[in-house]
Order: sequence, then C-alpha cells, then structure tokens
Amino acid sequence: MKRVEKEREQVGWALDSSGRELPGGLERSDAARNRRRLLAAARSLFGEKGVTRVTMEEVARTAGVGKGTLYRRFPNKGLLCEALLDEPTRRLQAEVLVSLGDPDKSALEKLRNFLGCLVLFTEENLDLLYGGYDTLQGAERVARYGHPSYGWIRWTVLGLLREAARNGDLDEEKDIEYLADALLAPLTVDLYYHQRQVLGLSPERIAAGLSSMV
Repeated sequence: MKRVEKEREQVGWALDSSGRELPGGLERSDAARNRRRLLAAARSLFGEKGVTRVTMEEVARTAGVGKGTLYRRFPNKGLLCEALLDEPTRRLQAEVLVSLGDPDKSALEKLRNFLGCLVLFTEENLDLLYGGYDTLQGAERVARYGHPSYGWIRWTVLGLLREAARNGDLDEEKDIEYLADALLAPLTVDLYYHQRQVLGLSPERIAAGLSSMV
C-alpha cells in the first residue's frame, strides 16, 4: 500500500482538461508540473490583463512550455478558463448543498436563494466565464449546455420546481422541464455581460428580477 501511495506522489493522478482526477489513470510528473505552470501563468495573466486580452501563446511563453504542450492540454481558451473555474464551482456547490438542506424553507424559497447564488457566482467569475466563452464558435458555443456543470445547475432548478409542484406551490400543469431552462436563460454569459457592461444593471437588480420570475 505504501509503495502504491509513493508512486502516486511521484507520478500524480491523471486529470481531464478541467483539472479533475480521472479514474484508473496516472499523470506523469512532468505533465502535472506543466499543468500547474500553465494554470498559474493563466491565472496571473488573466488577473493582470483580463481574459480576452491574453493569447494562448502568452500563456505558454509565461509558463515556460511549448505551444504544443499547451494545446494538447487545453485545446482552447475556454477549457483553460474552465479549469480555473473548478475551485469556485466546488465552493458554490458546497454552499448550495447547505442551503438546500434547510428544513424551514420552501422549495420556491430555496430556488430564489439558488438563483441568487448563481448571480453572485457569475458576477465574481464573469471575466473567466465570458473570456473563455467569447472565442468559441458553432458547436463549441452550445456545448456548455451538455457540460456537467450546467447539468448540475439545471437539475437543481428542476428538482426544486418539481418539489414546489408536489407541495402545491406551483401549478402541476406547467411545463417544468421548459421552465428550468427559461429561468436559467437570463444567466447565459452573453446576456449577463450585456446587462452588466452595456446596460449597467447591478447584480442586485438582476437577482431581484430573477427572483420575481419564480
């Protein structure tokens, strides 16, 4: 057992493009080192210049790795941003799990709170969300709706809507499947960015508007 643990420390776990551990595989120590360098370089450059003003070549150069190494690990800037979003996403999920466990709140109250948490998350991570999404085109642009992170958000909204319907707080004849996506539509990156940067709406106003739709 100790020998296996030692090998893991030396070689590292295999990770996907988001930096998450992959089951049943190992990551070479040099690959793990390059990944850490790339993420550290991206985090520093994005914080200094903004995501949209940083090129992938700058990230590779700052990290001290070849462009081929960068593109094998992160084929586009969206995946690089996604990896940097992993930690704040985990914090969001932990916070939401606590909120959903509150026995004194109705399903609709929990839904309003959840949407408020999503507004705050989007606001705090807008540069990564918008910068990584801005360069995507075609199928890559709509792929986010099939991503596990969106799936988790949608299923949380869907579950709360179903609970509200069971409790008589929501008309059971409503198309709940459609409503789940409709409630999340205002939080799409393009629209949220437009509301904040062009229209000048505050996060509080956006959250209040979402809450009024519930």
